[in-house]
Amino acid sequence: MNVGFLSGIKKVLFLAVVCQSLFLAGCEEKEGADPKKDFNPNGVLNKKNVGESARDLLSAEKFTKVIVEIQSAQGFEPTSQAVTNLKNFMEQRLNKPGGIILKQSSIPAPGKTSYTAADIAAIEDRNRKEFTRPDTMAIYFFFADSKYAEDKDNAKVLGVAYRNTSMALFERTIRDLSGGITQPERSKLETVVWQHELAHILGLVNAGTAMVTNHQDAPHGRHCTNSNCLMHYTVETGNVVQNLFGGNMPQLDANCLNDLRANGGK
Repeated sequence: MNVGFLSGIKKVLFLAVVCQSLFLAGCEEKEGADPKKDFNPNGVLNKKNVGESARDLLSAEKFTKVIVEIQSAQGFEPTSQAVTNLKNFMEQRLNKPGGIILKQSSIPAPGKTSYTAADIAAIEDRNRKEFTRPDTMAIYFFFADSKYAEDKDNAKVLGVAYRNTSMALFERTIRDLSGGITQPERSKLETVVWQHELAHILGLVNAGTAMVTNHQDAPHGRHCTNSNCLMHYTVETGNVVQNLFGGNMPQLDANCLNDLRANGGK
């Protein structure tokens, strides 16, 4: 679902100042103008609903590049393999001839015992550095040092897509559910959570990217009817841990791929 990735046992203009004079024909930039900020004042283009920027992310019609800002609470950085997997996934699906650039940084761990979606959004508002600008979309991912506030004993949230270009992974919970004798590798669990939530930002399923063929599992929200697809709802249950431990990495199925291509992706 486009507000979370559940696991566990069953488991958010150019300011082109046109200067005209009665006597002079010319143009000069307004003193102090910042084209990046003037194009996207106060980051409003990055504060829309999940899925609203799907076509801008997928296609090269308006934006030919993507900057991915990966910010972590210190000590809770993602594995390098998961970062590599994310970039490969995006290069396979996004039409960005100008490239996909990843930037990583850390901030002091906020230290809360749990986080609501509002808490995560506030962390983003204080610390995010990269915003959408002419020709370049910007995405923000935060790796948190604690759990989601709505966790239950038998239902753990591993990730939330909470804005059109914003997502968080609850890295502490991911680490609790990976790396053990009967658990999948941490990089695998990070990868599948990351890709699932990113796919929601890309508009799947039927959440900003229209379906070519009806394959939405409506009773389970914005998910796919194919039980083997990355976007099936069971990927959000305890089955994902078991399946990953068994070596199975869920992938987007043909219907989901067709949807992304029809909306400007590869």
